[in-house]
Amino acid sequence: MEKENFLTRFINEKLIPVSSKFAQNKYVQSVGNGSMGLMAIIMIGAIFNLLNGIAIPQYQQFLTSTGIGSMLSAVYNASMNYMGLFMVVSVAYQSAKIFGHKELSVNNAFLALMGYLVLIPQTVTDAGDSLVNMNYLGSRGVFLAFIVALVTTKLNILLVEKNITIKMPQGVPENVTRAFTAIIPGAMLAVIWMIVRVKFASTSYGNVLDFVYKMLQTPLANITGSLPGFIVLVIVAQILWFFGVHGSYTVLAILYPIWFTYLADNTAAAAAGQVIPHMWNVSMYDFACNGGCGCTLGLVIVMLLFAKSKRYKEFAKFVLPCGIFNINEPLVFGLPMVMNFMFLIPFILVPILSLVLAYVFIQLGLMPIPTGIIGFNAMPIFIYGVLQGSWKIGVYQIIATLMSAAIWYPFFKAADRIAVKEEQEPAQTEESR
Repeated sequence: MEKENFLTRFINEKLIPVSSKFAQNKYVQSVGNGSMGLMAIIMIGAIFNLLNGIAIPQYQQFLTSTGIGSMLSAVYNASMNYMGLFMVVSVAYQSAKIFGHKELSVNNAFLALMGYLVLIPQTVTDAGDSLVNMNYLGSRGVFLAFIVALVTTKLNILLVEKNITIKMPQGVPENVTRAFTAIIPGAMLAVIWMIVRVKFASTSYGNVLDFVYKMLQTPLANITGSLPGFIVLVIVAQILWFFGVHGSYTVLAILYPIWFTYLADNTAAAAAGQVIPHMWNVSMYDFACNGGCGCTLGLVIVMLLFAKSKRYKEFAKFVLPCGIFNINEPLVFGLPMVMNFMFLIPFILVPILSLVLAYVFIQLGLMPIPTGIIGFNAMPIFIYGVLQGSWKIGVYQIIATLMSAAIWYPFFKAADRIAVKEEQEPAQTEESR
């Protein structure tokens, strides 16, 4: 048996178990599933924002004169400016199911929404009207939404499992029973959130939302908001993929909550024709995944054009449609890429170079900062770039794919020569008989 070196042993014994436990953690799954549950709302808002932001004077005059522009803005505002509200409902709903109490999911979602609204500060005018800062309902409140949803779920389940609920006699309809079951847990949660609100009102932060934003959301954004930080995350993801673990799930569980907070600012800036304020968004990660993890669309193109072996010729035809839409699990596990040291160097190097190339293009003004709209990662290259703000981004993707093909080429040719030799050996054996 071949002896493992230190790095391989460390990855197998330490890195993979930790990443697997992290990805399987119920809290992480709750946040991930809850975030993905908002994909339709996000994409609808993004599409209406794109329609409203096309920078053609005649088109903009038409939108203004017909009032269509304001209607498009209304849809965008309804989707993006209430992200905190949507998130607390979605995460609370999903977490109840993930923690094994699907029957509580609907009530749990509304209890979490109530708790979130209790914590939102309000201003009372001289006329007695209550005003709420819209920033607290949008992306600024996403991290608080995660916390409220998860705390609500755990406390709600605890109280129900301890039978601290109103019991209804047999024969009462199930929907009525569930409604009464939520009363005592809901009341206790309301008191808890009310106490939290009062306590934070007496601090320098003024409210719990600003505390969470300054203590958690901002530091995490700073850590992942740089080229070195992104490179580290990409390397971790690729190493996990190499050992058969879905690296993207592990890394994206950290990044998606941050990216959701960027959506409102970035899409508003895009609609106004301004510079995108948050560069290190989902698009920058997607640039490291042209064709899927490892930027393997370039490899598939090389395989299709230059393969001599029957194995790779047929395999290229099978994986090309998937690669065009950035799905490469068939390639990763079918080639295979997993535990294939012949492809390890390009598998890690190409995504990093693709990311660095995007950064250089932006710094040189060759392309704008992408908007970072979540949900377009299955779009083919160039089309993806156009949807993220500019045809120039699409051109970058084509250049990056050609670069990846050039890097993948010598590694693939070496593997292809081995495959050709293996295919020829049975034939030569038959001839010698």
